[in-house]
Amino acid sequence: MRHIGTIPDSDQAARFQGFLIAQGTKCRLDDEADGVAVWVYDDDRVPAARQHLAEFLATPDDARFRDADKQAAAVLREEAAKRKAARRNTVVMSQRWSRPAGMQAPITVAILVACVYLFVETEFLKDQRGIMLRLFISDDGTWTAIRNGEVWRLFTPVLMHGGVLHILCNLLWWWDLGLMIENRRGSLRFLLMVIAIAVGSNVLQFEMDGPRFLGLSGVVFGLFGYVWVKGKLDPSDGLGISDQNAVWMLVWFVLCFTPFVGNIANWAHTGGLVLGVLFGALSALWRQTMSRR
Repeated sequence: MRHIGTIPDSDQAARFQGFLIAQGTKCRLDDEADGVAVWVYDDDRVPAARQHLAEFLATPDDARFRDADKQAAAVLREEAAKRKAARRNTVVMSQRWSRPAGMQAPITVAILVACVYLFVETEFLKDQRGIMLRLFISDDGTWTAIRNGEVWRLFTPVLMHGGVLHILCNLLWWWDLGLMIENRRGSLRFLLMVIAIAVGSNVLQFEMDGPRFLGLSGVVFGLFGYVWVKGKLDPSDGLGISDQNAVWMLVWFVLCFTPFVGNIANWAHTGGLVLGVLFGALSALWRQTMSRR
C-alpha cells in the first residue's frame, strides 16, 4: 500500500475515493492534521492514481470526478455479491459429513424410503392391500377421485416403480441430484420444487396417455434440467452436472421415444425436463438481477 498524496477537504477526499473505486483501484482514506491522506493498495496502480489525484486537485468539480459516485456504488455492490457467493460456496466438510445423510437432506431420504417401501409392497408382497389403486393419478381415467378430495394422487405416482432396474436407476439419479440440490437450496424449497415437477409431469402424462404410469423419472429429469441449466447460466451458485452425465441423460431421454426401450412415460419425462429447465433459468435470472442491486 502506497501513500499518493493528501486532499485538504474531507468531502473532496470522499469524492476522489469514489472515483478511484469506479476505476477499479482499491484505496483507503486516513485523517491527518493537514487533510485526508489517500492510500492505494495495488502498487501497479499507484502511478495512474497519482496522475488522477493531480488532475483532481486542479479541477475537483470536473464531471468525471463529480459523477463517479454511482459507478463506485455499482462496483462495491458487485464486489459484495461476489464475496457473498464465495461464502455460500464454501463448505466446511468436517461439519457437513459429520451429520447423517438424513439430517443433510431429509426430503431426499424420505422419498427414497417411500419408494423402496412401496416397491416391496407392490412387487414382493403383491400389493395385497390394494395400495397401487389408491396411488395412481386416477383409477377410472377421469378426474373424479381428485375432485372428491384425493389430491395426493397428483403426486403419488412418482413413488411407485415397476421393476428392479426401474427403481434402481431412478433412485441412483434421485440420490445424487437430490442431495446436491437439497443441501444447496434447503429442504423446504427443494420439496416445493419436487412437488411442482411431480404434479406438472404427472398431469401432462395423464392428459396425453392415460392414468396407468408410475416412476420417479419425470422428477429426476426435472432435477437434471434444473441443475444443468443452473450450471450453465449461474456457475457461481455451486450447482452443476458434468458434460458427460448431461449427454447421457439427454441421449436416454431421446432413446425413450424409440421402440427399443418399451413402454415409457415419455410425457412425464418431457414435462419434468421442461419444468426443471424453466426453474433453473428463472433461478439464475433472479440471482443475476439481485446481484445488480
